[in-house]
Amino acid sequence: MTSIPTLTATWHDRISSIAPEAWNRLCSGRDIPFLRWEWLHLLETSGSVGPQTGWHPCHLTIHSPSGMVAAAPLYLKAHSEGEFVFDHAWAKLAAGMGLRYYPKMVGMSPFSPVTAYRFLMAEDNNQARISSVMALEIDQFCRRHNVSGCGFHFVTTNWGRILERLGYKVWVHQGFVWMNPGLSSFDAYLEGLKANQRRNVRRERGRLARRGIITQCLSGSEIPDAFFPQMYELYARHNDRFGQWSCKFLTPGFFQGLRETFRDNLLIIAAFAPGELRPVAMSLLIRAGDRLYGRYWGARRQEEFLHFELCYYKPMEWMIEHGLRFFDPGMGGVHKALRGFVSAPNYSLHKFHDPRLHGVMKSSIGDYNQMEMRDIAALNSILPYRRRG
Repeated sequence: MTSIPTLTATWHDRISSIAPEAWNRLCSGRDIPFLRWEWLHLLETSGSVGPQTGWHPCHLTIHSPSGMVAAAPLYLKAHSEGEFVFDHAWAKLAAGMGLRYYPKMVGMSPFSPVTAYRFLMAEDNNQARISSVMALEIDQFCRRHNVSGCGFHFVTTNWGRILERLGYKVWVHQGFVWMNPGLSSFDAYLEGLKANQRRNVRRERGRLARRGIITQCLSGSEIPDAFFPQMYELYARHNDRFGQWSCKFLTPGFFQGLRETFRDNLLIIAAFAPGELRPVAMSLLIRAGDRLYGRYWGARRQEEFLHFELCYYKPMEWMIEHGLRFFDPGMGGVHKALRGFVSAPNYSLHKFHDPRLHGVMKSSIGDYNQMEMRDIAALNSILPYRRRG
């Protein structure tokens, strides 16, 4: 009879208390950087994540006699900002019921609405068993410390099914994606669009060209060091436009840290106006294998169609040239659908420890999810493709 090794849990208020090699070994086979030790460490050491921003690190590691076998990036929060899962209605409902909603626990890569989250563990481990041990430990922690509940955001589908069986409720959120079917050029992409939208894209790009605006795609060592503080300035300027709805958490130190630690994963697309040496606008994207993730953008002044060029068309053109297959452009609205981005569901998982609030979610979340799926279908009904595939 095979014995099951004893598992023990440890909580950490900073990721620096966890060995980088032990953490990253659990990320093996997953080349997305957002859950790697270096990314999460940079968020903390740059001052982007921490008590001062309302993101208190509360990471969980699981150990067997042979070493660390699982880990989860987790945060205690007294607000709902920077998550891209907009649970303000649940907070308002809790207040109306006389219940405390904050603090809550959140599992995600902060400020990154990228489908990647799961408990980190080696692929050959018993995923369901270790996930169950970790979920129970999280439940006990929340009850000990009067934390209202836990949510995991932008989870991978298979792991989400495990947590659903452990009592977590699934909440559907609309997102966008573009899959490159192996195109030879951006013109080949345009040929697949309906004539109207093909003309619109060419018109938008043509107007920029007639104003003398040129763009450069720079990756890795090609990116000038001066671009990193400039990228922060543009990111901050863009977020300032949205006031309380912004997601302005990242610091100048975070962008400097990207230069030092993640340069090989970076693509910066810069736009230059005639006679100007500083970029008028830039977008920063993350490359991971054959995937591209749109992250940050900003402009020193408004230039019509420049956002579409730097955040949609030029990244698509670049990934076609480099053979990438998957593009997540980030959150957005109908303008993405009109330019060929397919709507797809993202998922978050939630458990409230007050049975009354959890009961309301259990009885109503199905209706929420059906409405979201109808919105996804509506956005996909206006896709500009000549043929559906």
